Amino acid sequence: MRQRTDNPDVIEHRLLELVYSTDVPITPMALAYYAPCSLEDAEKVLDRLVARDRIQLEVADDGTMTYVFPNRHKLTPRERPQLSLTPLRPEVLATPVVRERPASPLLAAGLSLLIPGAGQLYAGSALSAILWFLLVSAGYTLILPGVILHLFCIAAAAGAARRLNYSMARLQIEAG
Repeated sequence: MRQRTDNPDVIEHRLLELVYSTDVPITPMALAYYAPCSLEDAEKVLDRLVARDRIQLEVADDGTMTYVFPNRHKLTPRERPQLSLTPLRPEVLATPVVRERPASPLLAAGLSLLIPGAGQLYAGSALSAILWFLLVSAGYTLILPGVILHLFCIAAAAGAARRLNYSMARLQIEAG
């Protein structure tokens, strides 16, 4: 039995696979079947893309709504000789960070204590690490704001490690 998802990023990834590997008209029902996800989650992802002008919504005379991707053309798959409407397993799509054991919030906080942003980097958030480093470094020019920002950075690093552990556990549950 296929595992359902409600993660918009996973649904959007599967939508792109559907668009560029089949000639199926893109409707919320087709995406919900292919992703697999709820019809409501499929509609949210499609509507978000319409709002961002990535795709267009067309309504036929009979009221049928289809989502149109400009310059849509079928691509030849690289890895699999034949793509069908069977969805990919969650572990095949994207695993944020491959780890043998969970990230330690205490270690992440300790790293950020030594170097602002190091804990975020340890937890797999490179952009967050750079931003925290720059923000705390700038804050230290005025001393007190730097200390306060550094404390927030430490707490954020521990939170990033917890979120990483949660997402890894969730992916394992979906894959299991």
